[in-house]
This record gives sequence, C-alpha cells and structure tokens, in this order.
Amino acid sequence: MLKQLVLLAMFGSAQLAMADTLPTDNSLVTVTAIGTVTAPNDEAHLVFGYEEQGKEKAALASSVNLRLKQGIAALKKANPNARLALDSYRTYAIYDEAAARVQKREAQQIGWRVSQQVRLVTNDFASLPVTVAEAQKILVLKDVAFGLSEETKAKLEQRRVEAAYRSLEEQVGFIAGAMRRPVGDAKLESLDFSNADVQRVQVTGSRISRADLGEVEEPSLQPGETRLELRATAKVRFK
Repeated sequence: MLKQLVLLAMFGSAQLAMADTLPTDNSLVTVTAIGTVTAPNDEAHLVFGYEEQGKEKAALASSVNLRLKQGIAALKKANPNARLALDSYRTYAIYDEAAARVQKREAQQIGWRVSQQVRLVTNDFASLPVTVAEAQKILVLKDVAFGLSEETKAKLEQRRVEAAYRSLEEQVGFIAGAMRRPVGDAKLESLDFSNADVQRVQVTGSRISRADLGEVEEPSLQPGETRLELRATAKVRFK
C-alpha cells in the first residue's frame, strides 16, 4: 500500500513538472483586443412631419404640401444654418379592415392618407430648443437623435486604431507573462482591423420617439456622447 502511495506521489510530481515546463517554442497565438474612443456628440438629427387623411387625394396632397412649406420656412427662420432634406413622402389608400372582418367581406377603400417628413441636421445645439418649439406649432416632431458628424468621425479614426493597437499590445503582454516568456519573443504575423461587423457604436443623449412628444414648450435636449469601438485581431508567434 505504501509503495502504491509513493508511486502515485511520484506520478503527480511528474505531472506538475510537465505542466511547469509546457513547451511554448514556435507557438502561434490568436489575440483579440478592442480599442475605445469616446467623444461628445456634435450633430443633431431631427425629423418633423405632418399627415392628413380624407377622401380627395389631390386636396390632401395640396394641404400637406402647404403645411410642410410653412414648417420648413419656420425651421429655416429658427435655425438658418441647418441642413434640410425631404425625409419621406407617402400616399396610400385606407381600407375599412375592421368592418370587413365583422361583415366577412373584402375590405373596401374609404379614403387616402398623405404624409410627408423633413429632416433637419444641425450642430447649433444652443438654438435647438427654440427650433423645436417653433416647428412644433406647425409640424409634428417625429424623432431626435444625436451623434458625431462625418468630419469628427474621420478625425477620431486614427485615435480609434491607436487605441485598438495599444489594447492589443497589452493583451500580448499578459499572454507572454502567463507563458513565462519575454514580450520580445513575440512576433506579429498578421493584424486585422477590417471586419465591419465588429465595429460598434454606442450613443448616449436625448432620444425622443413619437410616444414621448410634448407640445410646443421648449424641450430639454442633452447631446450626450458617442463611444466608438474597433476590434483588432492578430496572430502572434513566440519564437
């Protein structure tokens, strides 16, 4: 019995010795790291709209067009430097679906609905509450979203790549330490920043949907910030 215990102890010690000396020569390691850059939002996107429904399609279109014309004039007056663009224009038939289900017959057309939306893009946050309040006297505020302008995102791209690379270097250092190897033994064989599906954007700040809309009182809008993330994947070989 004693002999068996001695043999087991020797076997266990041999296993530990093998674990302590796990060979890592010529090891190829795949390393993944994420770089993060955060910046205050510098651009607001607002969508205003108006819709009507009735029986005369031409009259509805004329009324909606006039309302949008008045709304756009109000937006330009309140925020003359903003960019404006038609967001959508829809005309579609309305059917008596409920009555058709009750009477078990094919739904009949009972009128038309015409809707139009305009998008405003601005970096003038100071005048934004007044702009919204003035426009809401004529149009409905459909959506508000803050983000980064294309110019700012382009300026942040280098910082984002640098952050991802620094994170990668840290990960390689951790792995080298766990392998009991100096970082100098590691050689970068490949590096990939190109996968679009792993580039993530997270945005904070005011977000207004149609269910949250107020009247024409000036709203409190907080721009917030955007966090850009970029993943770097590398293959590192230890000599």
